[in-house]
Amino acid sequence: MINVLTNVRLDTKAGNPCIKDNKSLIGFDFSSVIPEYEIKKEGKNYKIRFHDVLLNMPSGSYAIDDGIINKIFISSNDNNVEVKIDLLMETSYEIESIDGIPAKLNFFVDRTPLKNILKGKKIILNPVYKKTTKSPTNLSSHIPMMDISKKTKELLTLLEADALISMINYSENISNSDFKGDVIINLTTEISTKNESGFKVYYDKDNEKSKKLAELMNKSIDRKSPLDNLGMHPTKYNGTRKGAATVTVIPGIENSRLDDAHLRDIDYKSKIALAIFNGILAYFK
Repeated sequence: MINVLTNVRLDTKAGNPCIKDNKSLIGFDFSSVIPEYEIKKEGKNYKIRFHDVLLNMPSGSYAIDDGIINKIFISSNDNNVEVKIDLLMETSYEIESIDGIPAKLNFFVDRTPLKNILKGKKIILNPVYKKTTKSPTNLSSHIPMMDISKKTKELLTLLEADALISMINYSENISNSDFKGDVIINLTTEISTKNESGFKVYYDKDNEKSKKLAELMNKSIDRKSPLDNLGMHPTKYNGTRKGAATVTVIPGIENSRLDDAHLRDIDYKSKIALAIFNGILAYFK
């Protein structure tokens, strides 16, 4: 019987339960049995070669971008399948084999080296409360913002960052006496008079740390969001502590029907949370 690699399971939103054990998962499904394979380390990356198996999916690169795994490259040659795992930093792995139809081989990547970057970092996530909404489905802005904040906090605290969710009045910001940390992330929607759809990031025009964080945040969200990138925009945060990098993330336009649908979608909110996590991670790296 011909053995076939029928599916590769990639977690692009850090939603797999193994994340709670600080592991990222790449799963391989085979039509009959797990074939013979070998794993080689190449620098910080890994290469897996599966022998005597056909590939039932397109060759090419597949982005994961979860803070520890960048992407994987899959190719097939002479009934062998080769998978290159491109990592963002050096780490270890574990293998789990599950017989059955399909037979499953799970490749777990250890996320704990990220603690070296995030441990002890003080981060406030502020899902901004709004009393009214211009949502076409009457979705209150702070509800999806809270969902995004909770997922982001989970990803941060698993790696021993000191993350806090604090709902405050958007116009007041966070004063010097309220916060002694490193990063403040406001999350809210914005009403557009231009029929826009997309995401954007605001930064403090008088704070270079804020601008740098906004650049990294904009890039990380751009890799995850299917919505248009509406860019970075300078603003003024009166009273915000100058030592902190403060940005405001707009993951969707409040009065856009397309954006409203995305803000109701669990997968979209999870991807935005992971993008915010990645932006924070890149900032501290």
